[in-house]
Amino acid sequence: MKTLVVGNSLDVFPIIENILKQHEDEQVTLFTTEGVLPYDRFALPSLITSTGKEQGIFKTSEIFLASYHPLVVTAETLARISVKRKVLTTENKTQIEYDRLFLVDTGHLILPHVRGNQRTGVFDCWRLSSIKEMKKHLPFAESMTVVVSNVQGLNMACALSQLKKEVTVISHGTGLLPDILDEETGLLLKQILEGKGIRVISENAIEEILGDAEVKAVKLKSGKVLGSDTVIFDEAKADIRMLSEPTLTEDDQICIEECFKPPVMPFAPVHFGLKVFDGFYAGWTKLPEGGREFLKFDGPQNIYRKIYAHGDHMTGVVIFNSPQDNDRLWGILQRQDNITGREEEII
Repeated sequence: MKTLVVGNSLDVFPIIENILKQHEDEQVTLFTTEGVLPYDRFALPSLITSTGKEQGIFKTSEIFLASYHPLVVTAETLARISVKRKVLTTENKTQIEYDRLFLVDTGHLILPHVRGNQRTGVFDCWRLSSIKEMKKHLPFAESMTVVVSNVQGLNMACALSQLKKEVTVISHGTGLLPDILDEETGLLLKQILEGKGIRVISENAIEEILGDAEVKAVKLKSGKVLGSDTVIFDEAKADIRMLSEPTLTEDDQICIEECFKPPVMPFAPVHFGLKVFDGFYAGWTKLPEGGREFLKFDGPQNIYRKIYAHGDHMTGVVIFNSPQDNDRLWGILQRQDNITGREEEII
């Protein structure tokens, strides 16, 4: 059995590990779609500032490949995949045959359908190649518009703010990260960002990107026009048009849907905010049906702790600017300690 895994996300490694643990002698080929080893996409915003080193995003790959040894192809560019013939063809006409395909990503993205998204100065924040192009662009750019719907976009806005750029965040909700945080917490996050000099425009979206060849401004759905020389989207869909047939066999899998967005409500902890503020959340960060919530807020310090509980146990936690509490509250959540009657003490 020859298995072909296609992608540059770290999501390729659990697939390969599972295959090789079940069938040690299986021939597994990893075809990377961006010409480099798989990397941590969620670390990309830190590369915009001096805090992140490019080599660090490959650490997981180095550790994994020291233990598992699939054939790795990094020097070719994906052209098309014929599901019917079971062959991947590269731009150099190299063909890789397979019996089973796992398609994690193609290296190509489709940005949100906004007029003008092809102009110079428009970027995604999910690919290393896009980050490298953005870094070349930044010395000549001052006004950045970031569409924020998830933590990746929020971290990108924070990274640009650290570079002393004029940053405007566009959010479709009343607060920030409405798919992750409740409205109260999202509004507080908006307030914290504005206190750090980041402009936040809520309940809006970009309707059109204006300019000739280069970005000059954005028109919002509200009709407002903002001067801007850079637009960054944190939402994107993987482009799978290089699949010659839309239907896979029963043995094949497309694992592509979640590749370019962080999990909405992960149990595992998520740190965000870079050095602009210290954000942390874990578990279910909205009030469950029949649940309870408890919070403490220090306005002058923007220190905010909120826990969500159901029955005897904590179900989620959100913390802003109180890193000393991150591990403690994460431990209680992870162990599922009985917190009944201790909620105020814990928070």
